[in-house]
Amino acid sequence: MKLIAYNVRDDEIPFLTKWGLEHGVDVDYDTETLTIDTLSKAEGFDGISGLQTIPYDADLFAAMKDMGIKFLALRNVGLDNVDLNAAKKNGISVTNVPAYSPASIAEFAVTLALNVNRKVGYMYQQLHDKGEFHFSADFMGRLMRNLTVGVVGTGRIGREAISMFAGLGAKVIAYDKFPMSDSELPFNYVDSMDELVEQADVVDLHMPGLPENDHLFNDDTFKRMKNSAVLINTARGSIVDTKALINALKTGEIAGAGIDTLENETAELQDSRSTAKVTDEDVLELSKLPNVILTPHSAFHTDEAVANMIGLSLGNLEKMVNGEAVDNLAK
Repeated sequence: MKLIAYNVRDDEIPFLTKWGLEHGVDVDYDTETLTIDTLSKAEGFDGISGLQTIPYDADLFAAMKDMGIKFLALRNVGLDNVDLNAAKKNGISVTNVPAYSPASIAEFAVTLALNVNRKVGYMYQQLHDKGEFHFSADFMGRLMRNLTVGVVGTGRIGREAISMFAGLGAKVIAYDKFPMSDSELPFNYVDSMDELVEQADVVDLHMPGLPENDHLFNDDTFKRMKNSAVLINTARGSIVDTKALINALKTGEIAGAGIDTLENETAELQDSRSTAKVTDEDVLELSKLPNVILTPHSAFHTDEAVANMIGLSLGNLEKMVNGEAVDNLAK
């Protein structure tokens, strides 16, 4: 059995090597993104592991069929960039890793919320933009235990976030189109998104990037939020209208934001070897705002998460090549 992983970062290589040795499987890797132009490197392999934010499109799946490759195992959760209809049409089985480390993403969301609420961006700007280093009245923050946190989406990651925010003493409310029927977590559901954004001091997003969620957070949504509220997005960039967010931050409609994922993310974002300079005007504008913490889609990135992403992805390929059933087959 021969497997190949695309878009491999330096930190993933030891985990790939270890897994291959432990399972007696020939595992190769490439640092480039999986596209119609790089697919030729998979010639002779039985399955592909991928990790990227750009599309897996119909042309790619047709080419995979022509090469006789029937299996694609993602190392991430999101399937919104995968043309699943085209995959099915070409006989390609696609799997994801739905729970490589929910706690890693939830912890990062909490980290962003704490940083924004405690005005870390203002402190950074004072030193690096002004060359000053002293106490300022502008740095006064708020205790999480005095705030209401609204968690949007109560799947695996959302539930971890609820537990962590509640552990800091926050009052936690949540909204989900498909609420849990029974939970011992310390939170209460609200009946609508409007109700959540009107009550919350921190709005924390953990929902999928489905078409119906595109620009769910827009000019109207930000107007309904408290002027003192902050938005945390470690989910999908498409959920938030970036230009509306920038306007809300600059006009004071909301107080701040912690953003780990943005609209129109490019392949360079997941390329740890990239030296490309930022040219996206929205990214540059957000980076200059002291009430924003901006990170490059890195909420997942812990040793636990990387080990699980590699192990589960390659494990899925091993099972599929051997004709065994897998639990997380995309449909």
